[in-house]
Amino acid sequence: MSSHAVIHRPDPSRRGRRGVSKTLRRGASLAALRCPKRETIIEGTQMRKRFLLTISLTLILSLALWPQPGSASQSRLRLSLKRSAPAVSSRLEPSGNAAASFRFVKRLINERNRRLRYTIKASYPQIAGATDAKAVAFNQAIKELLTKEANGFKKAIEPPDRTTPAEVSENTFDVGYTIEHGGPDIISVSFGVSAYSAGAAHPNNYSMTFNYDLSAGRRLALSDLFNPRSGYMQAISAYAVKALKKELGPDSDSEWIATGAAPSSENYKSWNISRRGLVVTFDPYQVASYAEGEHVVVIPYAALKNFIKQDGPLATLTGKGR
Repeated sequence: MSSHAVIHRPDPSRRGRRGVSKTLRRGASLAALRCPKRETIIEGTQMRKRFLLTISLTLILSLALWPQPGSASQSRLRLSLKRSAPAVSSRLEPSGNAAASFRFVKRLINERNRRLRYTIKASYPQIAGATDAKAVAFNQAIKELLTKEANGFKKAIEPPDRTTPAEVSENTFDVGYTIEHGGPDIISVSFGVSAYSAGAAHPNNYSMTFNYDLSAGRRLALSDLFNPRSGYMQAISAYAVKALKKELGPDSDSEWIATGAAPSSENYKSWNISRRGLVVTFDPYQVASYAEGEHVVVIPYAALKNFIKQDGPLATLTGKGR
């Protein structure tokens, strides 16, 4: 035996090649071996792309599913019974048989004056494709009502005060509407108005109503619905006071309610005809504080049956004929 022992040492370069071959057999790319961080970078890029795609799809679906004006979903966005400021709405809600009577379209008075710093956006309904003289007369009458109200707002605007902070220096007039009843003989529309004067602490929110008898071609007064000297105003007031006290709770101001809902034409100037009953709107400050918003009371026709004119505008809704 030789005195010189031969010790075998593996060639480092061959060991590296075997490592490469083994790694390649596992499916890794050569580029990945040369840059160990590349896989992490690619994976991060793909995750960002997936995240952006998810956000884009979410926005598209949200826009597609958002209720359109006049849709069934949009129709549920009614003006709240109690609110600090009116949510301007253009919801169309014909009830019962009225749904097939007319098709309504929204029209808008849209004005802006940079010098006087005011913006007007007042919407109102029109009977679509009106050719009948009675329908044309309705369209004209309700347009004149909104135009007059908008002009009154413009006349009340004072010259801009340069000392007024920019965020409260704009005068705004916004009007939305709800169709409470859409025909065939009676059209009843309620309006929510929000008028803001530059520098004021808050908007002046109030309601307007438009009740129109198509067959007679004229705007209705509350007295047209009931028998004269029948005590109908006292009956309406009694029902409203009771309903308001229940709505406002035990901490409500009974005297405030009694005064704001007393049987007077001034207190009941904002009313509508609907299939549910007589709808009465009490504006902010009328029966409670501004913060508590407006209050709406619906009085069933059954509670007023002894006062309704049998041949009057409510006859068809109460089943007495007309």
